[in-house]
Amino acid sequence: MALIRRPAIALLALTPLVGGCVSTSDIEAIQAQLSDIQRQVLVLQQQSSSKEEVATLRGEVATQTEALLKSEAEMLVGLEQLSTQIEQLQANLGDSNYRLAQLSQQITATNQELQAVRSALGGSLRRPAAPTIEPPENPRDLYDSSYSDYLGGKYDLAISGFRRYLDAFPETDLADNANYWIAESLFSQRKYSQAVNEFDQILKSYPRSDKIPSVLLKKGYAYLEVGQREQGLVQLRNVVRQYPQSDEANLARQRLRSLGVDPG
Repeated sequence: MALIRRPAIALLALTPLVGGCVSTSDIEAIQAQLSDIQRQVLVLQQQSSSKEEVATLRGEVATQTEALLKSEAEMLVGLEQLSTQIEQLQANLGDSNYRLAQLSQQITATNQELQAVRSALGGSLRRPAAPTIEPPENPRDLYDSSYSDYLGGKYDLAISGFRRYLDAFPETDLADNANYWIAESLFSQRKYSQAVNEFDQILKSYPRSDKIPSVLLKKGYAYLEVGQREQGLVQLRNVVRQYPQSDEANLARQRLRSLGVDPG
């Protein structure tokens, strides 16, 4: 305000000069005063320009401050929303954990009940064991094993083995021999009637067997042992007549002579 008043005072100072006599020095003085006024005006203009810049700067600062405050407010709102979402997720996670815990308890209880049922039923739920399938016997091994039992006086084992052989291998070359040793085992056990039945079975099933002379001879012996003399003599004579050159025929002749019968 002091700088503004100074040009006005300078103008008042020039007024007496205009009304009176004007000299060269007066003009110079006026010019000097005008120059001074011009400088003062320029300073005032400069000062005015600085104020406008400050005002502009203040306006910009205010605008930026407002924008910052607005951004801060929006960030606060965003943080509140994010916090709310986090709380909801935590609540959902807690609910899921609770349900998983319940499900785990149910599974444990079910397993315990199932185990109790299995224990109560014992082994009834177990699958039955598959029947054991024994490998087929070798016919030669079975025959030899049975014959070894016969030679060792194990007649029951021999009979069992030879019958198993006949059931499994009825068409082999040793089938008639197996049947014969069954009859011989029965004869050795003094089961003469059963032995006669087995000898008849050989005659029927294997009429061309090389065991036929022995079958007839032992069948005659069996009849004699049970007191059927005539049938026994018939069998011995059949051996002599049908196989006169055989060892069985010689044995039959000896037995006939011992019985007082002419072997013919």
